[in-house]
Amino acid sequence: MLFQTLDDKSECVGVYSNGDLQFNDIPKGLSKTWSYSNFLKGMDIEYASIYVSGKSLDEVCPSHLLSQWESVSNRLKAFIRANNLAKVNIVDNCFFDLTPKRFLLEYCDMRNQICEWIFEKYERPQNYTHLLKTMEVLSDIKYRKVNFDPKPLTNFWNDNKAKVLYKSFNGRDAYCNYNLFGSKTGRLALHRGSLPIMNMKKEYRACIKPNNDFFIELDYNAAEARTLLALMGKEQPKEDIHGYNAKNLYHSSRDDAKKRFFAWLYNPNSDDLISNGHYDRDSILGSYFIYGSVENIFKRKIKCDDYHALNYLIQSTSADLVLDRMVAIYKLLQGKKSYIAFTLHDSIILDFNSEDKELIKPIIEEYRDTKLGNFMTSVSAGKDLYNLNRINI
Repeated sequence: MLFQTLDDKSECVGVYSNGDLQFNDIPKGLSKTWSYSNFLKGMDIEYASIYVSGKSLDEVCPSHLLSQWESVSNRLKAFIRANNLAKVNIVDNCFFDLTPKRFLLEYCDMRNQICEWIFEKYERPQNYTHLLKTMEVLSDIKYRKVNFDPKPLTNFWNDNKAKVLYKSFNGRDAYCNYNLFGSKTGRLALHRGSLPIMNMKKEYRACIKPNNDFFIELDYNAAEARTLLALMGKEQPKEDIHGYNAKNLYHSSRDDAKKRFFAWLYNPNSDDLISNGHYDRDSILGSYFIYGSVENIFKRKIKCDDYHALNYLIQSTSADLVLDRMVAIYKLLQGKKSYIAFTLHDSIILDFNSEDKELIKPIIEEYRDTKLGNFMTSVSAGKDLYNLNRINI
């Protein structure tokens, strides 16, 4: 049965189905809707937003429904502006409590019509299940209030970016709202209004404190280099990979080895004989680059030219490895006080409660154990997101 949710927060249970609005209890037989809501967790639902790779309803609305949708959408925006002017906090209130019932019926009916068209015209992505599991975790993160203390930013008052960050979140609740479809390679981006953790200067992260006892960060050592080796079928060094390359391959400093490796990786025309001899670009592309697209082991398919093929393959595989392990750790933490607070590049960050200390080793092992084998992982902990110290476990 096609239906629409009226909010995406777990405590705001409301759906539209069969031309009516229902609250608190979820009707049986629901099967297809536009997007994920936290109260649908674990249900067997097809989401049209995943079918269209995160595009908005405005972007995918068919021409025969466009004028009706624009009319409804404009009224929705007017309601949102009115709530903003009235300083109503959308996060703390259910959307359906702030919106007239007559409008909700019309709005949801239009969404149903657009979704019905999407399910008829679009194919189900091969990596649908992987995307949905990731979406569930990111949706959980979205509504976890970040403990953001803007005071440390005053130490950087000569930097305009620090002032902007201070003004944006001083006296305002901060949340981290990831965009699962922010890049074609699977690397996450952030929605507008989110705490800008992805591009925040490292020293600014001292503003971010745990809600529990401390942060734990799990971070792969040279994730893209290890991904490349794994796809080639080569054994992973049990030490820092750039240091290993410096000693055994390039005979240089670690920094020079790292720069040389990435200069080769991102330039398919590189004439670096040592890199070309050690890393077999052609053998990998022969397996994963077919008919103008790369497809990684998670079934993420990306159209590209020869120049970008290896870059997209390695980046997408590395990104999906992190997301896959994030989902696994999310499952381990169900029912616990500790939770996943952020994912950042090749790492995930846990807001950890000391009561869950028996889970630390299983969590680390879960993160190391990727679909491409065991990846060397560094573990750090600290009382804020900047002052994280390496620990050996």
